[in-house]
Amino acid sequence: MTEVTDHVGGGAPGAAGEIESHSIDIIPDNERGGKVSGQFTLWFATNANVFNFVLGGFAIFFGLNVFWAIIAMFVGAFLGLAFTSLHAVQGPRLGVPQMIQSRGQFGFYGAVLIFVASIVLDVGYLAAQQVVQAQSLNDLTGAVSIPWWIIIVTIPAVLLAIFGYAWIHRIQPALTVLFGGALIAAVILTAVSGDKLAKGMGGTHLSSFPIFIAAVGLFFMNMLSWAVYVSDYSRYLPRNTSSPKIYWAVFGGNALGACLYGGLGIYITALSPQADSVVSLGNIAGKWILPILAISLLGSDALNAYTGMLALESVRSTFQRVIASRTARVIGLLVMFIVATILAEAGYKTFLTSFENFIDVLLFFFVPWSVINLVDFYLIKKGRYDVKSFFTPKGVYGGWRWTAIVPYLIALAAQVPFIDQTIYVGPMVKVLGGADISWLVGFVVAGAGYLIATRITGSGAVPLPVGETQGAVSS
Repeated sequence: MTEVTDHVGGGAPGAAGEIESHSIDIIPDNERGGKVSGQFTLWFATNANVFNFVLGGFAIFFGLNVFWAIIAMFVGAFLGLAFTSLHAVQGPRLGVPQMIQSRGQFGFYGAVLIFVASIVLDVGYLAAQQVVQAQSLNDLTGAVSIPWWIIIVTIPAVLLAIFGYAWIHRIQPALTVLFGGALIAAVILTAVSGDKLAKGMGGTHLSSFPIFIAAVGLFFMNMLSWAVYVSDYSRYLPRNTSSPKIYWAVFGGNALGACLYGGLGIYITALSPQADSVVSLGNIAGKWILPILAISLLGSDALNAYTGMLALESVRSTFQRVIASRTARVIGLLVMFIVATILAEAGYKTFLTSFENFIDVLLFFFVPWSVINLVDFYLIKKGRYDVKSFFTPKGVYGGWRWTAIVPYLIALAAQVPFIDQTIYVGPMVKVLGGADISWLVGFVVAGAGYLIATRITGSGAVPLPVGETQGAVSS
């Protein structure tokens, strides 16, 4: 195949080749390309959006003032990104999507649970974002109902996801300029109401430490949830791309976009806690910002569907041989959009409560997975995997790797007494004054458990075939 340099979308260059053909298969070295700076613009544009603006307001609804809400946002977001950005390095090293890599820890069949959980994550976020976009446009004009806006905003996201990796990366730099400019304008227009600043801040007293922990967990999971995605959008980079550069590009893009828009959401919500925060921003900055806020989720919608499609293909590959094709990609993407749209149409009236519970459930399943995946990659195997074995139960990782499955299940069980959910409150929550620290417990238990299990069984560093060096960590 002809070497590809600037074209990084899969398939041969040309009209048909513009639609990505690769899915969960290994990206060949001669089809790799792109610059690390593209990771920054990709993730900035993805997170500089109305969703993070609304999420920032959640901290105020929880009961925090602006001072502690911003601290919770930074603590949670930076903690989540500290781990998410480590996952991004795995993309160029291994050349496959994030979820497929889980077979290196859990085995060919053992990783299915993680695949399914990823699909739920992708659909849930996509549906939530469709609702926020539709509400923003409905605030601009009520002539079109929210259910119709949900369908309208989905159409461009479908097209972007279908064209795939290259087009997602191409459009994000332009969106970075648009969303960055809109943010600067919104901040300037909001700042002119200086007399409201002191009133909106609410002082510096911490109303409740458990509430603070809950807010930290919210922002932590919002950023850690991208851990399921990041390798999908770095796997076309050359194998020898600098690990620190990838790490900081992903960290910086996510942090800057999410915290700037989240911080604005915190402030606007504090000024008008009884009103719709998006409406309030429109009243202060002007109605012009509402369509920009709706467009701001275009890239994120595409990413959710794209990664969900890869997870669907990963599940399918467990039961039958999967050959990468444009048809399979498009069908998988359409399934993701259809399911998410149905959920959005059915649940848009109870979005706030439903999404808060959804985030809590994600914390339960994905923190232990993330820790095990990172410990295995950086400490146990040091980035050296037989990538071809990800695609067969007869490979070096086998069908089930109990050294990861057992610690993962133990970590899930260890979290239960610390969970504070609508349908269940663990016995330790009351002891801790109402704080939900289940995600911290899952983190420690999963990481320590996996290290102990691999040390006891001696099955951590699986011998690779002669000459196999794929994925070795480099700087």
